[in-house]
Amino acid sequence: MNQKDFFSTPEFQKLHPVKKQIIQELVSNQETMSPETMLSKVMTINKELSKRNLNFSKEESSLLIQILKQSMSPSDQQKVDLLMGLFHR
Repeated sequence: MNQKDFFSTPEFQKLHPVKKQIIQELVSNQETMSPETMLSKVMTINKELSKRNLNFSKEESSLLIQILKQSMSPSDQQKVDLLMGLFHR
């Protein structure tokens, strides 16, 4: 699924406005981020959402990571997979 398709899905449209804004900003800036920076930013965003009594579900987080990985090289995609594996232990 590409970014345009993702933004038009019913699941995305049902998200809280703050979540939608965060996802759109993150996706729009992804080309300038390394995998490490991207994952760090996602973690920071999750902490900020928690302060507002919001959070990304596991499914939302997984889908977001998949969207972000699409523009990465295969080696960067592997780095993301490795880092995500470490975080989910």
